[in-house]
Amino acid sequence: MFQIKYCLAAFAVAFAFLSAPASDRNAGGKKELETKVRQIMVGKIATFRQFHKSDDLSFDAEGNFIGTVKTGPWTYYGRVEVESLRFEGEALVIHGMRVVAQWDKEANEFKSYSLQNRPARISIAAGSDVTEATLAKALDQVFLPRNVKLSDVVPDFWKELLITERTRRDAWDKQQAEIRQAVVLPGPDVSDPRLLSKDGGVQINRNPYKDLTDNQLGLSYIVDENGDVKNVQIERPLGLGIDDPIAEMVAHWKFEPARKGDQPVSVLMHGRFTWFHREGKIDPYHTQPCPFVENVFQC
Repeated sequence: MFQIKYCLAAFAVAFAFLSAPASDRNAGGKKELETKVRQIMVGKIATFRQFHKSDDLSFDAEGNFIGTVKTGPWTYYGRVEVESLRFEGEALVIHGMRVVAQWDKEANEFKSYSLQNRPARISIAAGSDVTEATLAKALDQVFLPRNVKLSDVVPDFWKELLITERTRRDAWDKQQAEIRQAVVLPGPDVSDPRLLSKDGGVQINRNPYKDLTDNQLGLSYIVDENGDVKNVQIERPLGLGIDDPIAEMVAHWKFEPARKGDQPVSVLMHGRFTWFHREGKIDPYHTQPCPFVENVFQC
């Protein structure tokens, strides 16, 4: 397991007025409420509960998304930097720009980049009788509050990387140890599993890949005795939306299982995906030529 940290400033907006004892009143009307919310949110980075691909989002008064849900990777669609907000008629309208996350090898953490060319608009229904309590509840449905962690809402293959709180980490490590109890260690009497699916540009190995470069993604996964892939985990990401489709592809691979003697066995495997570019690293602002990867990443 890589010992890493992930630093994404202001992951969750704290809606401080949640604890206000008079939260069921709309004491100063919408104007006062708008001022309070603006002080909390403007200039901050907020993380969505669902990582919507659309840049024009509408939610009802309870924070439920209106329309067909189309989501994508959190590193590209998960966050927004709030620039302004105001009540417009029967809705609170928030304007901001998309914030993407890219892995920085030297710092060993994610770094955030605000995309000025990707404006976002979020509209949350709010009637004339809106209160702090009802608005706070809706905002908590649209965005992650502090008591909900990013690791709670991302796909399972991100959890190895993102679960960092001590008590949660201990529970996660215990769960992983239990999953790997049936895994057979490499040895001269253990054959490698044979991939039956298309590799999609991912290299595979029984041993972890070391010294991954800025443009390489590292994964681990178990190939069980039936040749099915289990427990895919992103060990060293790229960010910018590239990791998820690679992990999902690996999760659907089919193998001829490894064998120990005549018996099929479960083994731990590792994957490495290299994104090729003359610069060696994707520009998060897309000032380089579009980093097109077939079926993976398209501008």
